Amino acid sequence: MATLSLVPAETLSLTQLAPLVNRAYADYYYHISVTEAQLAQICLEEDVELSASVAALVEGEPVGLALLSRRADRGWISAVGVLPTFRRQGVARAMILHLQHRARALQLRAVTLEVLAQNHPGLKLYAQLGFAHNRELLLLILEPHGFAPAETPQTAISAAPPATLLTHFEAFHPVPASWQRDLPTLRHRLPHLSGLGYWEGDALQGYVLYQPQRTYQIIHDLGVAPQAAYPQTIAQHLLQAVHQQRPAVGGYVINVVAGDPLLSAYRSLRYHSVHRQYELLWEPDTDSCCGES
Repeated sequence: MATLSLVPAETLSLTQLAPLVNRAYADYYYHISVTEAQLAQICLEEDVELSASVAALVEGEPVGLALLSRRADRGWISAVGVLPTFRRQGVARAMILHLQHRARALQLRAVTLEVLAQNHPGLKLYAQLGFAHNRELLLLILEPHGFAPAETPQTAISAAPPATLLTHFEAFHPVPASWQRDLPTLRHRLPHLSGLGYWEGDALQGYVLYQPQRTYQIIHDLGVAPQAAYPQTIAQHLLQAVHQQRPAVGGYVINVVAGDPLLSAYRSLRYHSVHRQYELLWEPDTDSCCGES
C-alpha cells in the first residue's frame, strides 16, 4: 500500500464524505447508504465533531473514515469504515489509534463504540486497542403487516409535544440509553418526532417518541414512570397506539439495551431482533498500553 496519511475529517466536504461512507459500507451486514444531507443531519444529531474525526488518505484519495462524537467528557466512535481494497492493511487500526490520541487530548473520560456481534475482525481489533465489552444492544424490527390490532385505552393515550415528554426522560429510564437513543440525540431530533403520552388523571405514566417513514415507524424512545403499577402494559399500549395509526407498515428500533425492562413490550407486538451489537468501552485513564499514535 502506498503511503497512508490521516487528516481531520473536516478536511473533506460532505460531498466527499457521504460517498466514502457508502462505498466503505457497500458490503456491510445490512444496508447503509446516506446522502450529503442525511450525513449532515447525523452529524448534528449525534454531536459528531468533524474536526476531531479522521479520514484516511492514500495518494490523496479518501480510503477510510472514523467519526468521533463528544458530549462533555464522553466520546463515541462511529462510522468506522475502509474501502474494500484497502482493508486488512492497518488503516482501521491507524484511524482508531488516532482517535484515541484525540480523546486523550480532549480529556475524555470514556469512549464507547458499537460493533456487530458477527464482526469478529472488528471485535479482535478493538480488544487489541483496549476496548472492553460493556453491554449488548439490539436492533429490532416489526415486519410490515406483522402488527395485530388490539384494544387500547384510547382515553388514556393522547398526542403530546415531544419536548414536553422529554422532560421526563431521565426519570423514566432506569437503564442508561445508548448514544443514538440518549437525551441529547433526541433533543436534536425534535423537529422530526411525534409523541404520545399515557396519562392517569394529570399524571404522565409513560410516553413514546416516534418518526413516521414510508414503510415503517421508527421508535426513538419509550419510557414509563418508575412508580407505574403496570409498566409493561403501559409500554405495550403506547406501541399499539403508534402502530394502529398505520397498521400495515412495520417498525424499527435501533440499539435498545438488552437489559431494558421494557423489551418484552416490543416482543409482545411481534418485534424481533435482527442484529446484536456489543457496546465497547475504552477508558483513557485506565489504559496504559493503547491509545497513543
